[in-house]
Amino acid sequence: MKMWDGRFTKPSDSLMERFQNSLFFDQALIDEDIAGSIAWAGALERIGIFTRKESETVQAALAAIGKDYHRRKVTFSPHDEDIHMAIERLLSERVGDAGARLHTGRSRNDQAATDLRLFVRKRLIDLQNEVTELQRALVARAETDGDVIMPGFTHLQQAQPILLAHYWLSFFFLLERDKGRITNAVVAADMLPLGSGAIAGSGFDIDRVRLAETLGFTNVSDNSIDAVASRDYVLEALAACASLGIGMSRYAEDLIIFSSHEFGFVEVDDAWSTGSSMMPQKKNPDSLELIRGKCGRFIGNYARMAATLKGVGLAYYKDLQEDKEPLFDSVAQMEMALQVFTRVIATLSIRKERITTDLHPFLLATDLADYLVRKGMPFRQAHQTTGRIVGHCIERNIALTSLTVDELRGFSDLFSDDAMKLFSWEGAIAGRNVRGGTGRTSVKAQIRRAKKLIRTGQ
Repeated sequence: MKMWDGRFTKPSDSLMERFQNSLFFDQALIDEDIAGSIAWAGALERIGIFTRKESETVQAALAAIGKDYHRRKVTFSPHDEDIHMAIERLLSERVGDAGARLHTGRSRNDQAATDLRLFVRKRLIDLQNEVTELQRALVARAETDGDVIMPGFTHLQQAQPILLAHYWLSFFFLLERDKGRITNAVVAADMLPLGSGAIAGSGFDIDRVRLAETLGFTNVSDNSIDAVASRDYVLEALAACASLGIGMSRYAEDLIIFSSHEFGFVEVDDAWSTGSSMMPQKKNPDSLELIRGKCGRFIGNYARMAATLKGVGLAYYKDLQEDKEPLFDSVAQMEMALQVFTRVIATLSIRKERITTDLHPFLLATDLADYLVRKGMPFRQAHQTTGRIVGHCIERNIALTSLTVDELRGFSDLFSDDAMKLFSWEGAIAGRNVRGGTGRTSVKAQIRRAKKLIRTGQ
């Protein structure tokens, strides 16, 4: 017997039963569903549907069902369509008529919407905490690797020398913006739908403000149709996960390249690497490759939800049952990916000598052009002049740093003895102390800023 089948003359087809059943995935919402039902029982007591004793009995039974579930002592029925129906059945079996009265003034529509909003808020806050742990690991690396100068790359070509600490902090500040996106998704989810009924609002004078306070919501929905129909907060949560995944994928890609034999800048710890079933010499950065690969999953979950939502009218349609699987998957996979990335960063070995050896003298070419500008030459002319010097070195297969003052003066009379100071990695770094630059003073300021953001959030 179904809890909704009074008007039907025959049972659902067994295929339809399987097709619409969502219990195998939405039981993940059991804690949220029980919390919402306990709060609802209290609200029904306040309007006289339950006596105090009945309300206490119902609330205690609901809490016991939750504990039994986590102890694996709950058995679901084949007729339990979803977690909401399952809990109502279990409750009625334990407390009788009072369990059957719990659904007074409530619909699965506002019940499901409430459960999902509670889930989104809690799990996204958990994700924010995991992002913060990754940020801590990056700040620790920036401090540990503070003396390492590496080639900075654009187009995967050596561009200018930078501090490795500057590179780690670039990831930190990207993650900080992603935390902002997660915060926005939490705010979007922070609205109580319970009391909206199926579409028109509850037929009982429930104190929804008190209900919101009980469940920890800051806001109460203003419109019952919007309350049961809206899933924009799910889309926003999935978008935040996708954005975070994209950023993580980009840095994972860098580290995969940097860990290759051809670069050899870093080595992924054995605990976060795997081997080959055929080639005994292989050490593969699979942790990073999986982080990169799962990014497609996060993007796909967002696209899946967007495609589902765009064709659904107002208020509730069964299509919206498809909101949960992509959300659950993205949250669970992102939590694991963040934990893995944090540990990969924390245990990474830096090969300073290899990095230093790889610094190409042409990385100093921009400093050469800037020198000419400071001597009075227009930048475009300085750029062209330096380009000719680089071409000269390539043609003769000599290092830029091997040129003498006299050779430099052959390209411009503005060069003098102080130009020799340009051929220094430390000098190049010191010349980039503009706010946000790779100079040591700037990077120390970035570290202080990063620590403050972790400590205070602003």
